[in-house]
Amino acid sequence: MRYYMHCRACGTKFSSNIGVYKCPHCKGKLEIQYSILPKVSKPSDLRDDSKQGIWAFWRLLPVDNVSKAVSLGEGNTFLHRCDTLARQIGFRQLLIKDEGKNPTGSFKDRNAAVSVSKAVELGARSVAIASDGNAGPAVAAYAAKAKLPCFVFMPTITAPEKVAQAAVFGARVINIEGPGLVNDCIDVIEALKEDFGWHHLTTAGPVNPYQLEGPKTIAYEIAIELENQFPDWIAAPAGGGGLIVALFKAFMELDQLGLLKHMPRFLCVQASGCAPIVEAFRQGTSVRRWRDPQSSVAIPILVPLPLEGEEVLQALHISQGAAVSVTDEEILRAQRLLAEKEGVFASPAGVSAFAGAIKARRDGIIKKSDIVLVVVTETGLKELRQLSSLSQTAALPADPRLIREFLSRTGGGDN
Repeated sequence: MRYYMHCRACGTKFSSNIGVYKCPHCKGKLEIQYSILPKVSKPSDLRDDSKQGIWAFWRLLPVDNVSKAVSLGEGNTFLHRCDTLARQIGFRQLLIKDEGKNPTGSFKDRNAAVSVSKAVELGARSVAIASDGNAGPAVAAYAAKAKLPCFVFMPTITAPEKVAQAAVFGARVINIEGPGLVNDCIDVIEALKEDFGWHHLTTAGPVNPYQLEGPKTIAYEIAIELENQFPDWIAAPAGGGGLIVALFKAFMELDQLGLLKHMPRFLCVQASGCAPIVEAFRQGTSVRRWRDPQSSVAIPILVPLPLEGEEVLQALHISQGAAVSVTDEEILRAQRLLAEKEGVFASPAGVSAFAGAIKARRDGIIKKSDIVLVVVTETGLKELRQLSSLSQTAALPADPRLIREFLSRTGGGDN
């Protein structure tokens, strides 16, 4: 067997096909470990060119029969070299990994491809997921492809576009009221999953260890495209914290393979109105539930109790990283800047890590000599309400003379 499951709490090892998502002995968190690593001499050797998307990295993914893996074309997202913004902000180099190019518009398609494929392999008859943003629509889409009934639990603050996206794939969407946001949704699924036979696919390692494996492929793609010349910093947002944990796990695996020249420093970015990981990092404490989450334009990263929070702190300490929080104003300014200067349109949550990188440079955490890679997690097409004012443009008759006069007054070009 290429891989096995290891309980972080009691240390017990299990077969990958035991069909459980928590340790049956102590209910601790299970993690995937690989007993057989591919023999490689450079990052591109990790890729099996006979497979497409993330499944080209099947040797480091926990699915047995890759020929039956569920795929919608996820992975191989574009890596932008943003020279204009690098000069403007003060980085030696700025790279943007645009995960909005995935099939349903976010990096969560990588999670869903692996977790739904594994659920099918384990004989699932239905799946359920808690989501306040992108994981719900992603799992709904992949469950539709796999012909699995899907139940998506979403807090009432979820953007209506994302509720509609989950529903259009045929999922049963249940809105949950309450101040706990996505954590309440997770608790409901955990309480009911045995009654309804759901495989719980929420993107948090403590409830589904397979979910963390898909986003690792972001790091593999970065290693290949940069030819093993890793950036000084990788900035990523944290709601539950799974993305940073997955990326860190991938770099640790690259180290095991002898392919890691140096560990990038991680920058964890959260919304200022709900930043439990940032607070714990600054105070040197464990992660505690954020008691009074404030509303934000970046709803998907508003998680009062991040289930991967302690693992994020570990990644930050080992990589000598940092954590910052950003305001709505900083997020929306970064959104416009990235779109206008580099042609990358990200949602508020999707661009939050970029806002954090700007702040970290301003505060001296990131230096002018540093190479910075930012993970943009979702497309701006996911949430257009914040930009409604931009659609209020002037209406003019189809008269060249009048339009010439209008543009002369308001600025119509280089002339």
